[in-house]
Amino acid sequence: MQPQFFAVLAATACAMTVAGCARGPKDIKVVSVTEVDFKDEAQLKWSYLKPRPSILISRIDFSTNKDLLRLAMKYRYNVSFMVGSCTRDGVKEAVRPYSGVYWGKLRIRYRVEDKELLGYAEAIAKGPPFTYQVYVDRLPPNPPGPMCFTLAGGTMFGGSLQSNDAVIPIGSSTP
Repeated sequence: MQPQFFAVLAATACAMTVAGCARGPKDIKVVSVTEVDFKDEAQLKWSYLKPRPSILISRIDFSTNKDLLRLAMKYRYNVSFMVGSCTRDGVKEAVRPYSGVYWGKLRIRYRVEDKELLGYAEAIAKGPPFTYQVYVDRLPPNPPGPMCFTLAGGTMFGGSLQSNDAVIPIGSSTP
């Protein structure tokens, strides 16, 4: 009887993994791109010598109707992203990211401490769309083609998170 139990368990885990592959928001929209100084963005960790360096980087605000924190916690997703050239096969990563996906100072991940959640529940209670932020190396002012943003991530057990590819409007940067 034990081999049958393990066969059922394995089949269930496989089904859960396949179902996990289909999860992720499909309504991502880039709201704005802003040039910011790394030294002023406290949520971005800096573990080297003080003071924090002054480096101009790009902050991309995007919206979705999905509560990304709830999604991450429910399926134990690590939430990441890519920014780069838009291609037929998706986003070709070309711009180096800084850390992960944020809502204010809260990093979106499946393990979150209560002290990090200040204000999040109230914001979510107001309803969608929800706005999140990511940080990358400074975007080129005149890219050779369209630039895109996508969410990616998943679990160590094969479940994955993938969003739609959102075009970053050219000339959307604000100083």
